[in-house]
Amino acid sequence: MRIWPALALCSLPLAAVAQEDDRGYLTALLEDNLSGAGRAVVITGFEGALSSRATIERLTIADEDGIWITLDGVVLDWSRSALLRGVVEVAELSAREIVLVRVPEAGESAPSPEAGGFALPDLPVSISIGRLAADRIVLGEAVLGEALEGRLEASAELAGGEGRTALVLERTDQGPAGRLALTAAYANETGQFLLDLLAEEEAGGIAVTKLGIPGAPEARLAVQGDGPIADFVATVGLQTDGQERLAGTVELLGAEGGAQGFDVDLAGDLAPLWMPEYADFFGDRIALKAVGERSAEGVLRLRTLAMDAQALDLAGEATLGADGLPLAFDLQGRIGLADGTPVLLPLSGADRTRVRSVDLSLAYDRAAGEGWTGDVVIAGLDRAGLAADRLALRGSGRIWQRDGAAHLGATLDFAGEGVVPEDAGVAAALGRDVTGQVVLSWRQGGDGLRLPRIVLEGADYGLTGRAVIEGLQSALTVSGAGEARMEDLSRLSALAGRPLAGAAALTVSGSGSPLSGAFDIEAALTGTDVAIAQAEVDGLLRGQSRIDLSAARTETGTELRELSVTAQSLRAEARGTISSGASDVTARLDFSDLSAMGGAYRGALDGTLRYQGAAEGARVTLEGTGRDLAIGQAEADRLLRGQTVLAVDLSLADGAGVLNRAELRNPQVQASVTGDAARRLELSARLADLALLLPEFPGALTIGGTATGGAQGYDLNLRGQGPGGIDARVTGLLRGDGSGGDLRIAGAAQAGLANAFLPGQLISGPVRFDLGLRGPFALSSLSGRVGLSGGRIADPNLFFALEDVTVTADLANSRAQISGGAALTSGGRLDLGGSLGLAAPFPADLRVGLRGAVLRDPQLFQTTANGEITLRGPMAGGGQVAGQITLSGTEIQIPSTGLGGAADIAGLRHVNEPADVRATRARAGMLNDGSGGGGGGGAARPIGIDLLISAPSQIYVRGRGLDAELGGALRLGGTTAAVVPSGAFNLIRGRLDILGKRLDLSEATLTLEGDFVPMVAVAASNESDGVTSFIRIDGPATEPVVSFRSSPELPEEEVLSRLLFGRGIETLSALQAAQLANAVATLAGRGGVGIVGRLRQGFGLDDLDVQTGANGGATLRAGKYLTENLYSEVEVDDQGQSQINLNLDLSDSVTVRGSTGSAGGAGLGIFFEKDY
Repeated sequence: MRIWPALALCSLPLAAVAQEDDRGYLTALLEDNLSGAGRAVVITGFEGALSSRATIERLTIADEDGIWITLDGVVLDWSRSALLRGVVEVAELSAREIVLVRVPEAGESAPSPEAGGFALPDLPVSISIGRLAADRIVLGEAVLGEALEGRLEASAELAGGEGRTALVLERTDQGPAGRLALTAAYANETGQFLLDLLAEEEAGGIAVTKLGIPGAPEARLAVQGDGPIADFVATVGLQTDGQERLAGTVELLGAEGGAQGFDVDLAGDLAPLWMPEYADFFGDRIALKAVGERSAEGVLRLRTLAMDAQALDLAGEATLGADGLPLAFDLQGRIGLADGTPVLLPLSGADRTRVRSVDLSLAYDRAAGEGWTGDVVIAGLDRAGLAADRLALRGSGRIWQRDGAAHLGATLDFAGEGVVPEDAGVAAALGRDVTGQVVLSWRQGGDGLRLPRIVLEGADYGLTGRAVIEGLQSALTVSGAGEARMEDLSRLSALAGRPLAGAAALTVSGSGSPLSGAFDIEAALTGTDVAIAQAEVDGLLRGQSRIDLSAARTETGTELRELSVTAQSLRAEARGTISSGASDVTARLDFSDLSAMGGAYRGALDGTLRYQGAAEGARVTLEGTGRDLAIGQAEADRLLRGQTVLAVDLSLADGAGVLNRAELRNPQVQASVTGDAARRLELSARLADLALLLPEFPGALTIGGTATGGAQGYDLNLRGQGPGGIDARVTGLLRGDGSGGDLRIAGAAQAGLANAFLPGQLISGPVRFDLGLRGPFALSSLSGRVGLSGGRIADPNLFFALEDVTVTADLANSRAQISGGAALTSGGRLDLGGSLGLAAPFPADLRVGLRGAVLRDPQLFQTTANGEITLRGPMAGGGQVAGQITLSGTEIQIPSTGLGGAADIAGLRHVNEPADVRATRARAGMLNDGSGGGGGGGAARPIGIDLLISAPSQIYVRGRGLDAELGGALRLGGTTAAVVPSGAFNLIRGRLDILGKRLDLSEATLTLEGDFVPMVAVAASNESDGVTSFIRIDGPATEPVVSFRSSPELPEEEVLSRLLFGRGIETLSALQAAQLANAVATLAGRGGVGIVGRLRQGFGLDDLDVQTGANGGATLRAGKYLTENLYSEVEVDDQGQSQINLNLDLSDSVTVRGSTGSAGGAGLGIFFEKDY
């Protein structure tokens, strides 16, 4: 029935009202009916609603994110009288501008399960639109990825079961030109269908850009067809840059019983439309063939499906019922190149995937039975994050109908060989080979998925379980149980970021909802010899350990039924309820023997912790008892002797804590803090005997006072008193968050209090301080003065100590102005002055002066140093050490034997080491665990060095028959990370005595290398019977190497024989052979200082020598430095003749030498010497 004319006639009486109030009634009517859930329509400037020409100034449509489309200047020019003839006749429907900012969110709707044939709708009226246009269409960047403008011109007509439309859409902005033209027509009565589609655009157009076609070429797509719908053929052609890429036909075929058939046959060279690296996959031709039909009942039969490319071969057939479930399928496919080389797959995403081959096989036929099979095998997988030699998935199962519902059962076996994840940690955990199985079942119309068997197996780990997933269309719920084992936890080391060892097993059962967060779970984790490379934890986890958890979470809160930990002598558990309203959780600890943690831990510990109340107001109590506790730190162990009791009572309100009571007591220490509602804390503490920490200060140490809470924090008034003149006060404001304050710290203390925190050094002496802290707890916030007087500093690595240490530091403006000095126990003084920054990078400007400082190593050297050293620049790295040191009276003794005798015995282990012994070794840097000696690690950047060490003379090198004087200068450059020495101390005079044989030295140098051990190089020679013999002493002064050679070349023992006796070794007498052996012993460091050396030391001479001449006469020579540059030498022979020699060094190069003798002879000369 045609009702539109009747409705129009009935509406005429309303025309007058509408004309008078277009905005008030019709606008509201249209907005209300066009708007809906998630859609709001607003119309502005609606005029001429019931006239032949209606206009809308603006129409906007918005969703939850705002307006997504705006239409301006909308015009509807139509014929009202045509409605009486049942015709909607529109001369023009146009818009001046349409702005589409973005595409709106699409609503969800399920497709109808029933199939339908193609036909135009049979409307109660005919529709004729003469012009449908938009002069300007603006698409926002969010629509297609870039903003563009265009225009639309179209017309449409639908009447009597026949329809026709024509459309032209063109791009009009400055971008690449593009055009879409469509002409389509269809008549229900004849079934005649016309389709003519042409889409083309210039290079760089929006379509090729969005599709990512390489080079964004010029493109053209044409689809054309004209004929009856029951026998319709459309030709399809795609071109880029004038070259055909795809061509073929799409046919629609009529069949018996109202079925609709189809035949798709397309082929071409699509490789240029993909990135060049996909050329191997597509080759120069890809083809698609699909033949089938859809019956009137909705059954879809795909009789032929074939797709071919160079690396793709897919063929098969399938039948789907009207309900969408399969009735049959047979699909075979393969991906891979003929030569077996890897091929890149054309997959989306940034990660590239290559395979050597993929084989696919799927089969099922309800007519032959319920069983189905499927196999997928991937060989040579290589993609970002994962590589595998072979991945296989084999499936089988049943598809059947029961009680009008479809059922699916599946068993999926999977295996991976040569699996290598990119992440090394994951690779180590997973292993190269892994297998598994999943069994699942599903029922149509049901709301869940059952997984009765889940298995994963690796080299030494495994997982078994079962699960039920319910509520797929509502609140998702997962329930089930599982067991996991890891027989070698070291596989997880890389993932954990630390070394692991041992084995572990986990069992879990329960249920949970990922959407609501509800769960009910039982779990147990057991470990065997678990280790995490932390000595204390490893000792505790040795043997069997276990964690049990039983908990449930509902709408009312979380119930912790059990959380327990068991390991060695440790037992810990927690139980209770947690909720927003009120919580009550109790935790208990029973650690009966701390020695389970190894090392020096001893004693027992037990306690109870309880939390009660809501988050906005709760109470926390802690009670614990320790018995004879020890942690391996000598001072702390002495403080923890006996029974130690700890009790804490804390109230929480609005995220802040209020301490009601805290108490710690044992025979050595008593401390308590009590509070009240006014936030006033009374503090008192007493150490029964400070000698427990500092033996030199026996007596009690007490601390007491108050801390009163206020709006800004706590007002402190504390005082500490103890033996040795310790008396200090802390007053002022401490911020509530503990980040800083405005405090004054004044009084006196003992520097020895710091020894417990020093890595081996010892300091003593009274310290006075008067400091202010304003700001955060940092050195830069301090001001005032700190002073040490009459102090002493010792370091076990040095052979001297500093005494009478007086140092004052004035702190202000983030800097400390330092001045002071100290005497060396070995002799001399050290002065210190300058400034040091108190904030990173700690800029320094310090000066250290040496005044007659005697530096020594009793086994190696002794010297007197004068000079000045400066340290300027950042102490944190990048600063510079510079200066000049002058050495005098330097004695370097080449030891009789090497200095390695005191080294640790290789492989030595300390068993059951007492705590005090271990503490001593730690302070001496002998633990080799990073805890001793040097303290922390190196600076971020090393300190630069520019240090000149000068000694024009008086560097004596003696021992093993050697007696030499050297002089010169040595410069140390580079950095503390790589010291670069240059220069050397060279020979002034010297000799080598072996068995009374005196050899004058031709060379002697002394240098320093990286570890600052002196390096010596000494040479002497002698000529006998045409053979020149050489002896050399080279290497570190601690263990030099002696070598002999000659010209012509002779064995070393022959060289030594000629050197000492002037004859070959074969001619030596027994006595001379013994003397030769003694000489070797002397040179090897086993001969001692010798009688002449002891006489020289006894007389205090710098040189003492006894020589024998060629005629057998003897000469005694004694030398001594009278001043730093004046050397005197006296010679007396066995005939009573004597001579006095004087050397005066005017400079490094000019020397005045004079001599006079008892025979009346005298001489004077000026000598110029220069080293090259």
